[in-house]
Amino acid sequence: MKITDFSVHRCRIPLDRPIGDSQVIFTEHFMTVLELKTDDGRTGVGFELQQGMPTSAVAQLEAQYRYNGWSGVVGQSPLGMAMRIGRPRGGNVGAAVLGLATETAMWDLAAQQAELPLYRLFGGSEPRVRAYGSTLDFHLDEAEFRSWMAHFTELGMGGIKIKVGHPDIEWDLNRLATVHDVLGEDVDVMIDANEAWSPKEAISRMKRYDDEGFEIFWIEDPITREDYPGYAMLAAEIDTARINTGEYLGFHGKRRLLESGGVDVLNIHGQFQASRAAAHLAGDYGIPVSLGNTLLELGVHLAASLPECLYLEFSDLAWNRLAVEPVKFEGGFAIAPDRVGHGIVLDRDALAEYAEPQ
Repeated sequence: MKITDFSVHRCRIPLDRPIGDSQVIFTEHFMTVLELKTDDGRTGVGFELQQGMPTSAVAQLEAQYRYNGWSGVVGQSPLGMAMRIGRPRGGNVGAAVLGLATETAMWDLAAQQAELPLYRLFGGSEPRVRAYGSTLDFHLDEAEFRSWMAHFTELGMGGIKIKVGHPDIEWDLNRLATVHDVLGEDVDVMIDANEAWSPKEAISRMKRYDDEGFEIFWIEDPITREDYPGYAMLAAEIDTARINTGEYLGFHGKRRLLESGGVDVLNIHGQFQASRAAAHLAGDYGIPVSLGNTLLELGVHLAASLPECLYLEFSDLAWNRLAVEPVKFEGGFAIAPDRVGHGIVLDRDALAEYAEPQ
């Protein structure tokens, strides 16, 4: 199997609700869909997301990919490319065009060629992964917040993650009280501050949550991503909740974070190969992992193949409209598709509906 051609689609997808955190708000997604085609008639599909601004027009995206990317892809074996170890040095750091979409499409093709679901190609045997509902609620009013929690409850989620980090701590406390009011106390409650605090403020906030009787399963990204001494301080001072971070870091940063002893759950997502390596490294430190939101929920394949994945995040976002049959969530679990490849087949009508070439 050799890669012979590609096509690019530019989509603008309005969101069902404003999403964001203590720092940002978004009301739409700009998605790039990449299809890699092979000499034996197969097609692999990959995705990339840009938030905060539109992507380039589709003609420019195609030109950029031909200029910086396609020459290293055409004629290649998908599995060989997916497994390749690159060296992020010099001018090639951050230089790839559609790197995530390309790698996703490569793994899709490799699993198709092996006639296996992707999680099985990764070595997994059980397609079910424990999932939590992530409300992305910072910009929702009380009624909307309650509605989304109820939605995830209907899916049997045993964990819920809410946003904190408001300048007024009473706002955070009200959110936590609402969680208990709607869901009771038999769910794992995660909180995500999106780097809102200093280390001392994070410790102070956690003490207040504890004093108010709120049990926190993990606190996510409480301080800035590269404050490794700060995370070590939090890990030493906070003994009532796990420290979950790493989402915003590359492999180098994740390694430094693990070395600092400042993380209890390493958050991984992004390219499969790099995430697999990070999970392997975390295992060396005895640290479990979690997966944040992944495009079209494709992280379920990675999560299902890892021996120490505590949870997979699910926010039920609009990108799933592009799939004929999205990844299923039932009884508190995400279920990796048992179809060959990653199992996401593009809904051509939806692709046409959301296409915005210019």
